[in-house]
Amino acid sequence: MKYQEFFSIRIEHSYFSGGAADLVLTPVLETEELLKKRGLLLKKTARGIRCLVGIDEENKGFSEKIQNDVFAFYVFPTSDTVREFTDMSEVKEGKMMFFTNENLRKNQLELVAGKIEQEGAYQRFPALAKVEIKGSEMNSEGDGTLFTYQVQFTATAIKWKYYFISNSEDPIITLESRDEQISFNEMIIDENSTDQIITSIRLNFPNTQIKAFESKDLVPHSNKPIKNIKLIKNGDVLMSHLSNPKKEQNGVQIIKIK
Repeated sequence: MKYQEFFSIRIEHSYFSGGAADLVLTPVLETEELLKKRGLLLKKTARGIRCLVGIDEENKGFSEKIQNDVFAFYVFPTSDTVREFTDMSEVKEGKMMFFTNENLRKNQLELVAGKIEQEGAYQRFPALAKVEIKGSEMNSEGDGTLFTYQVQFTATAIKWKYYFISNSEDPIITLESRDEQISFNEMIIDENSTDQIITSIRLNFPNTQIKAFESKDLVPHSNKPIKNIKLIKNGDVLMSHLSNPKKEQNGVQIIKIK
C-alpha cells in the first residue's frame, strides 16, 4: 500500500539551535488505538512526528470519517535542561501546557497554546505539554496532504549584567557585539547606589574603579552562545570574546581587568 502524509507535528524550542533536542512526542493510549483503527502509520522525525494515511479505495472520504476523532500526544522532556530553560511562568504548579488546532485561522501553522492539569510521565519526567489535533478542525481540501502543525516553546530570558573592576583611573569602557546581537547600557554608579553587587565589590575591592553594564533587553537562554562581545577600554579591544553569563549566575559576570 502506498502512503501519503496525513498530518505532522513539529516541536520548536527557542533555547535549542538546529532542532528541539531533549524533547519527545508520544501518542496517548487512546490515540495509539485510534491510529490502528484508522490504519494510520506514525513515524518519528528529528523534531516530532509524521502521521501517514494509505491512499487506496478504502480511504476515499477519509476526511469525513475522522470528523469526530481527536489525535492526542504528550510532549515529554528527556532531561532536566528543558524544563529549566522553558518559560512556564503562566503555567501553575501541577498543570502543563496544552496545544490544539481548534479555532486556528486558515493556513495558520502554530497551534493555539493554553494549559491543563498535569498528567503522564516519561523516564521519570512529567509531561511538559499535551497536543490535540481534532479531525473536525483540520484545514484540508479533500484527502490531500495537510500542513505541518507547530508546537512552539519559548526559552526563559534574563537581563545580562557585566561588572568590571579596574585599578585604572576612571577608564573609558564600552561593550560591542558583532551584528548588534546584543546591546548594553552603562549603569550609573554613585555613592548612593543600592546595587548589592556594587556594594559587595566595594567591600572586597576597595580603592578600585567599577564599571557596570546591563543589557537593554531580556536575553533568552540558548544553547548557542552569543559570540564576539568585545570589551573595549580606552579605545583598545581588551577582550574579544566575553563569556556569556549563565543561568546559575543570575545573568551576572564580574570581571577584573587591568
